[in-house]
Amino acid sequence: MAITVATFFGGPLAASILIRKNCIVLGREQQGTYSLVLGVIFSIIIFCGIFLIPEPVIDKIPNALIPITYTAIICLIVEKMQGKELTAHKETNGEFFSNWRAAGVGAVCCVIIFAVLIGGLYLGEKDWDEDQYNVKIEQFDQNDALAFRLYDILDKKPKKKIIEYIETVSIPKLQENINLLGEMDAIQDIPTEYQDYNNLLREYCQVRLEMYKLIAKIVDEETEAYDAELEKLGQRLNEIMSRMNK
Repeated sequence: MAITVATFFGGPLAASILIRKNCIVLGREQQGTYSLVLGVIFSIIIFCGIFLIPEPVIDKIPNALIPITYTAIICLIVEKMQGKELTAHKETNGEFFSNWRAAGVGAVCCVIIFAVLIGGLYLGEKDWDEDQYNVKIEQFDQNDALAFRLYDILDKKPKKKIIEYIETVSIPKLQENINLLGEMDAIQDIPTEYQDYNNLLREYCQVRLEMYKLIAKIVDEETEAYDAELEKLGQRLNEIMSRMNK
């Protein structure tokens, strides 16, 4: 029971401490040392594994499921390895850890593990120039807004002015944004999620470029022959924007 309590609160590390105590009492000190080492290793494996589980998956796992699972596994191992000896020790009124003392061991181990994990996360974090990224993303938005103004003049300006705007403003501003994304990718230690977002923005720019070039052809030739192609590009753009908003 004491090992169950300690394991639930302090993980395999707490269990290994109590198992080592049992081994010493049973005259198996070397086995106890091995148990302690394995407890440390399994603690690292379990808690590193938790961090590798995707956040959407971990959110669906009940909070108590993981400690209940490893506690049950460890208790089965202890029962198989030391069950008979511990039963005999109990029958001779041998001394055992109290549940309160076991809980204390578990709590101490929990604090140790938490401190190590937090320290690892802190040391693992790398500083990156988020201000530089924000400046460039602001410029990106301004360029995109200028390019998008094309739609304000489509029904108001002669086709020569529309084509001129596409060629001198809309297309150059999108190409400038593609260059900006390259500069943003090159920011030292930029987090992976920002790189992924940049890739979506790059797809966005490429589809916009195709749309503006196609609109220029439609206006110049005064034709509806490209409407289906333009609609497909619009669908691709909507799909990209949907992924960006997730």
